[in-house]
Amino acid sequence: MDTSSQPPRIAGYRLDRLIGEGGFGQVWHGVRESDSERVAIKVLHLELVRSVDALTRFQRELDAIGRLRHANVVRALDHGTLDDGRPYLVLEYIAGPSLRDAIHERGAIPPHEVLEILDPLCRALAIAHDAGLVHRDVKASNVILARDNGVLRPVLLDFGLVKLVDEVGPGLTSSRSMLGTPAAMAPEQMRGQPVDARTDVYALGLLAFHMLTGQPAFGGAPGVVQSYLQVHGPRPRPSSKVDIDPAIDEPVAKALAPEPEQRFPTTLALLDALRAVIAPADGAEVDVVAVYVEGAPETVARATQLVTASGLVVGIAAPDSVLAVAPRNAVDTGKLRASLATLVDATIAIGVSKALVRGQIVDGDALDVESWAPYPLRSGLWVAEGL
Repeated sequence: MDTSSQPPRIAGYRLDRLIGEGGFGQVWHGVRESDSERVAIKVLHLELVRSVDALTRFQRELDAIGRLRHANVVRALDHGTLDDGRPYLVLEYIAGPSLRDAIHERGAIPPHEVLEILDPLCRALAIAHDAGLVHRDVKASNVILARDNGVLRPVLLDFGLVKLVDEVGPGLTSSRSMLGTPAAMAPEQMRGQPVDARTDVYALGLLAFHMLTGQPAFGGAPGVVQSYLQVHGPRPRPSSKVDIDPAIDEPVAKALAPEPEQRFPTTLALLDALRAVIAPADGAEVDVVAVYVEGAPETVARATQLVTASGLVVGIAAPDSVLAVAPRNAVDTGKLRASLATLVDATIAIGVSKALVRGQIVDGDALDVESWAPYPLRSGLWVAEGL
């Protein structure tokens, strides 16, 4: 009987279906019996139990996720070993398509959406780098596009290839497949040279190109040719594949520089460079949470304090009303709603619209309250469905 098709028995969990499998192991969907929380459980293949490389990779992922507490990094919940010696890792279950699947379905993604996805990933990786961790396997298949209360939450998975910058000890050497494919590796990884934050910057450059064009930067060629092009070939230009501002080519090319010292030093530097060319060049409105408050001057003054403290930008201000917005992925709508609910004798609307936000300047549909909230508004708090 093929036991690989049967869910393993793990105390405290009910596993019901296989949701992923690769050369390294299987991923099962299940629920935690104590609270019925959905989980994903990674289990090493039985034939790899005696592999030092495989066990090292498994332990690295556990250690890395345990050290990182970030909304855009998958959470580890538990771990252990099965009766047959296979280690397992219990992770939060992330509902949503992978970024690879989204690109396959949609093709090229508009620049402002690319920025919306890259922003939290760059910030999560910056925290990892500050902790001395290099992911080494950032690619579209390792990003899940989850949504929390309608707000996009890109989540980075698979820290099995993570590297401690100052690590001394065994490496992962036995299998090229375990180290990733050439299309997702920086030149220094191919050469077996030391890695640092700039290795992940290179991977983010590949990811940005993939999203912007719908195509891998060095795709369509055999692996050996891809490796050669990544080291010696010209830097790929997204604007040569799709109709976008050529100014976007420069930060992508710099992230993809063959030598680490020629790249951005940090993921946040890459993010700032992309934002500088995409935000003004794109000129597109983005999804925002919009807030409108009407009431006595002292109530409006208090509302202004609350919305700005929540990260919103004031678009319209008057003695008896205020309107503010922020990108949807930048707002904790639950906390915002709770804080505004403390206002008395006020008319409050929290909804979803589109706006162009540049610094402290707001423009777009969100400035027209009637376009996103029921009008006339009634006294009290109105919140759009889904927020």
